[in-house]
Amino acid sequence: MTTSTRRTPPLFSGIGALLSRVFAITPAGTLLDAIKQNQIVPFYQPFFDSQTGKIAGIEVLARWKHPLYGHISPDTFIPLAEKYNLIALLTHQLIQQVIADLQHRVKFFPDGLYICLNLSAHNCLDPRFESDTVELLHKLDAGQVQVVIEITERHPLHFTPQLSEWFATLRKSNIAVALDDFGTGYSNLSYIHALAPEFIKIDKLFVSQIDENGDTRLVDSLIELANKMQLRIIAEGVETQCQADYLRGKKIDFMQGYYFSRAVHIEELVRMAMLQKGRTTQ
Repeated sequence: MTTSTRRTPPLFSGIGALLSRVFAITPAGTLLDAIKQNQIVPFYQPFFDSQTGKIAGIEVLARWKHPLYGHISPDTFIPLAEKYNLIALLTHQLIQQVIADLQHRVKFFPDGLYICLNLSAHNCLDPRFESDTVELLHKLDAGQVQVVIEITERHPLHFTPQLSEWFATLRKSNIAVALDDFGTGYSNLSYIHALAPEFIKIDKLFVSQIDENGDTRLVDSLIELANKMQLRIIAEGVETQCQADYLRGKKIDFMQGYYFSRAVHIEELVRMAMLQKGRTTQ
């Protein structure tokens, strides 16, 4: 029975009724057109050395501005891309745009800049992802940047011999691994054993517990574990000075979050890097 109080499916909440109908009829076609027309573009959220405050790396994030309906949340279109087997094509297009954005601008950033790419389970075993990441390294000068793939939490990885070999091939190209949202979902100790990552990213769920009266036992335990495993730490979701000061006092490696910067377009990212570079040379 249909009633006037029927809720819009969560997948389409906030998009608007008309866009919901468009997606409901041809979701794969709508998304495929957006990918081919480069409506979905990379934005970059920098993360910072916790001790020096300098930009240490950037995370590449997909942003979609529809020509009619405006900004559409990644929480909407990324699951659609995975559902309709378009995530590999979307990732390929994003990496090519990252190359175009940074190839002639990487000189404005510090040497050793980390470029973090989110890896869906659907990207695994995709030979084009492997070739794209190698191309990214070569086009941007492998001596100046370090590519890091972030293992995302949306779906679990099943470690078959074939998958282990695929990761080993990436490693041979000097591509590093980070466990995203560590301490939640599927990102657990078995992943550390299987992937031997260089980084963990402490989820904002734990970082948000840091305040003047908060319980920091969980985040402290994750930091202690990472230190014992000799893993570098990126704390996500840092939104207050209290959180930044606490994590800096714990001597974690890097911090990322709205306290420092939101995800920005390439032009704004370069402006930030040049301002920082100007301050260090004065």
